[in-house]
Amino acid sequence: MSTKVKRFVSTILLVIMSILLLAGCGKAAKLTEYDFGVDKIPSVNAVLGETRKVSGISAGIENGVRHREYTYATETMADDLWVYYTRLSELGWIVTKDFSLADGEGEMQLGIESADEGKILIISIEFTLKSYTIRVEKMDGTLTLY
Repeated sequence: MSTKVKRFVSTILLVIMSILLLAGCGKAAKLTEYDFGVDKIPSVNAVLGETRKVSGISAGIENGVRHREYTYATETMADDLWVYYTRLSELGWIVTKDFSLADGEGEMQLGIESADEGKILIISIEFTLKSYTIRVEKMDGTLTLY
């Protein structure tokens, strides 16, 4: 294949991937839950009762662990995450990594037993003043309070 044809094919693939990503972001903004089969986790927008702009999504499997990530743009990070954390706590989620929203950036992590025996769900949230990324993972394991 000539260099021009390779560039053309690459450009077309990039355009298609961009269109699919943008379509996925629109769907993610309307999600009411993050779906992991038998496990349903309320989404940020469902808990807040307001729509936050989704600026990125991804999904995959790393080291045998299935995950999904959603990046949200916001002007009210601390308020958003406090409300989300409070709701998940009411549903039985426990803190697995200490955090402070007052610092303006950092990471928080929560976990809960999956409905699938021998599995757990972990939500890791990396945050800055203007955005946060929620990564949901389902893996083998158990949770223990220390």
